Amino acid sequence: MMGGWSKRDVTRLRTAMTSQGRGMEEISEEIRHLTGCSRLAAVRMALGWSQPEVVERYAAQATGSMMDQPLLSRLEAFPAAGARAPQATQIIALATIYGTTPLRLLDPNALDRLDEHERAVLIRCNTAFTGPLSTAGDSALQASVSAGALPVLGPVSITSTTMPGQASRPPLTTVAGHLERQVEMAARRALRFGVTAEGSNVGPETLDQLRAEVARLAIAYPQQPLPTLLADLVDLQDVTFRLLEGRQRPAETTDLYLLAGALCGMLAKASHDLGDPHSAMTQARTAHVCADNAGHPGLQAWTRGLQSMIAYWAGWPHEAVRYAQLGDEPATAATGTSSVWLPAQEARAWAVLGDHAKAEAAISQANAARDGVRGDELDELGGIMTFPRPRQLYYAADARVWLPGAEDQAAQAAEEAITAYEAADELERSFSDEAGARADQALARVNSGDLDGAAHALRPVLDLPPDHRIGGIVTSVMRVHQALRATGYRTVPLARDTQQEIESYSQLRAAALPPGR
Repeated sequence: MMGGWSKRDVTRLRTAMTSQGRGMEEISEEIRHLTGCSRLAAVRMALGWSQPEVVERYAAQATGSMMDQPLLSRLEAFPAAGARAPQATQIIALATIYGTTPLRLLDPNALDRLDEHERAVLIRCNTAFTGPLSTAGDSALQASVSAGALPVLGPVSITSTTMPGQASRPPLTTVAGHLERQVEMAARRALRFGVTAEGSNVGPETLDQLRAEVARLAIAYPQQPLPTLLADLVDLQDVTFRLLEGRQRPAETTDLYLLAGALCGMLAKASHDLGDPHSAMTQARTAHVCADNAGHPGLQAWTRGLQSMIAYWAGWPHEAVRYAQLGDEPATAATGTSSVWLPAQEARAWAVLGDHAKAEAAISQANAARDGVRGDELDELGGIMTFPRPRQLYYAADARVWLPGAEDQAAQAAEEAITAYEAADELERSFSDEAGARADQALARVNSGDLDGAAHALRPVLDLPPDHRIGGIVTSVMRVHQALRATGYRTVPLARDTQQEIESYSQLRAAALPPGR
């Protein structure tokens, strides 16, 4: 141990500071100050983890990326003599494991000594991660203190609900009461059903009525405020579950599972839009159970895309990649647009992880999948169950906006998405994705030094009424706020004014409004 400190000394310090109510950031900084170690090593020691434990977690988290104890030791010693400069992807993976942001693992001197491209990737991707040191780190520390031992080895769950680019926001566990209760009740109902599903007769008229209602809600979701739809979604999900818990002919059971999966998927999106990724994942898992029971490749691929999307916005990019790749097999058998959504979503996750090549490969894969689309039952439902071309262009922009050097490509893809949405049929419009494309256009312009253009691109988003300000839109706008904190903009009046307007905008959002019918 550096500075004459032993592992026992660090454990004693960690225990004492935790009992004083101090957070992980304070503890790691104190360890760094007293021992003279790097930030990367201090965070690990603040968590109470050994290097072999971190190596094992790394193998589980960043599959396909090599890490062993000697390499970790050399990375932790950087920038000292004989150390090894870390790659951006390594720091990003370790930040995910530790429940922090990548830049908190490197001091300014270490960051400045990185390769220029690696440094640019870390700076650009930093805003997509939860931070400061998240509740995952604090929970692990509390476990080690209360048990008198190191935490039990296993993947760390990043429980913070801070979205990418929103480090200054309070946790979204304060989502307004009525809507949150509805989402949580629906998630519990989905969980009970999902447990029994893996182990009243319905006539054609009932099925047709259910299908029409699901299609109505699917089309309405991208176009109407969430508070006006949530109660109907919960009610229809309950009706469908009750029917499935009865008895019907096999063909009708298959149809019911397909509709139930679509409803669970929409409620997963609702939970996500209200800032509750854990309820969202519960609904999404049940949607996937329904997809499996229906034996529908399109819905199987769609639910994996949904899980990947939830993980992406929650700040869990490795999970986002994993879920997208779990959908590869059903996507190859799918004939609908869900086969396009999966690689497009995977591209965004790879971009946040700093892997330019894999992000571009996934964008190309999505373009190829588009050529093979013939349509399926999900596309017939329409709306949120489809992945139209304008949305694909928005996803490409949302991926490239993370990649240093791809600012022009990101701005072009965002412009193409905006133009495509404006020219699209009304049933293909989506206020949230259009807003996301405009926010990406603004972010690309900020990164290119065009503040006037950024403010112009963001204007339609900031003019959205509060009931349209769902989680993903606020997150996208806060990314622009974060980018405007760059040193070169701190004294620019337009940058300051735009930041202030974004802050006011984000304080009143859809989650804080009363429900409607």
